[in-house]
Amino acid sequence: MTNLVLTAETAHINLSPHLFHLYACEYLHCESTFQSEARYSPVPYFLLCRAMELEFKAQHLESKSRDAVKKEYGHNLKKSYDDLPTQNKTLDPAEYEVLVRANKIYDKPKGFEYVSIGDAVTALRDFPDLGVLRDIATKVVKSSPLEGREP
Repeated sequence: MTNLVLTAETAHINLSPHLFHLYACEYLHCESTFQSEARYSPVPYFLLCRAMELEFKAQHLESKSRDAVKKEYGHNLKKSYDDLPTQNKTLDPAEYEVLVRANKIYDKPKGFEYVSIGDAVTALRDFPDLGVLRDIATKVVKSSPLEGREP
């Protein structure tokens, strides 16, 4: 019997897009099961915006490094969405306007993580409609080109 020696070549598998998509799905799921005693809470807004942020970044990570994506987009949903390939942009103009409105709060340091006294007094008047934002986040994550695709 002859001894055979097999050598395997190294391979690079970019798991970042798939992990970011998975985490986007998890944030979306957390929001769908979130319950609060408070009448007005920033938590569901934060969870939905984080889901969209991670989904957009997942798509950018298919062609860019994590450092580049982090530096270029930070928490800016609008810029991240605007830079997606045309075929990945699924929002209609009304949905896009809600994304822009949410981004004005989310892109600020600690936006949607803490409610200011002004937000509490005005019952989150400047926040976008939560149901519409939920529909948009669901659409963004579920229509992802990464949805159902193996790493």
